[in-house]
Amino acid sequence: MILAAGKGTRMGRGEPKAAVPVNGRPMVVRVMDAVRKAGATRIIAVVGHRAEAVKAVIGEGVEYVVQEEQLGTGHAARCAEGLLACFRGPVIVAHADIPLLRDSDVARLVQRHRRTGAAATLLTALFDDPGSLGRILRGPEGRVLGIVEARDASEEQLKIREINVAVYCFNAPLVFEALREVTSDNAQGQYYLTDVIGILVARGESVKAVTMEVAHAGLGVDTVEDLARAQELSATHDRPS
Repeated sequence: MILAAGKGTRMGRGEPKAAVPVNGRPMVVRVMDAVRKAGATRIIAVVGHRAEAVKAVIGEGVEYVVQEEQLGTGHAARCAEGLLACFRGPVIVAHADIPLLRDSDVARLVQRHRRTGAAATLLTALFDDPGSLGRILRGPEGRVLGIVEARDASEEQLKIREINVAVYCFNAPLVFEALREVTSDNAQGQYYLTDVIGILVARGESVKAVTMEVAHAGLGVDTVEDLARAQELSATHDRPS
């Protein structure tokens, strides 16, 4: 499941965020290529803002669902529940704005998820300056406890260097059961997919994490500066992994 409904208002460009190219290839296409190479055989794209333009960039061979209102990533994922109503097994969920995502990391994510029997497994990265990225909350023994968005984090939590890359492997239908418990009680008034992690932990479910081999491969593109950085790094990352 690729979440590609965002507007990208801070990008300062005419095309939808998911369609913005990095080194000549739209971000959403790059992410889809990574998950396909990692073994995904079915792709669902959640589109919203300028949906037809995003569909035109992606093309055929993909199932589409429209998020009519952009109410957050958790709401976007719930929009795909109908297409997966009969599915039982692992579902990769990735944001469309991670253009340097490597198939090797996605494959490691799925392998760890299957091997451990976890309810959810997420990709993380270590950044010296995580900025506005969501932080990974861990217990004394390193157990994943949840994810806190930077806007909602305490001063102490903002010191955490391990960040959420926004690429997950969830068990279905468990993920949709947890999504129904997500609320919009946060600084943005949105339904966060990240809240699913804390909900699963509270239920006593196992949540695992896999750290990316190259941290900058998890760079999310939200601003003009992010895009410039992704363009700069793409020459190094655009090679077989």
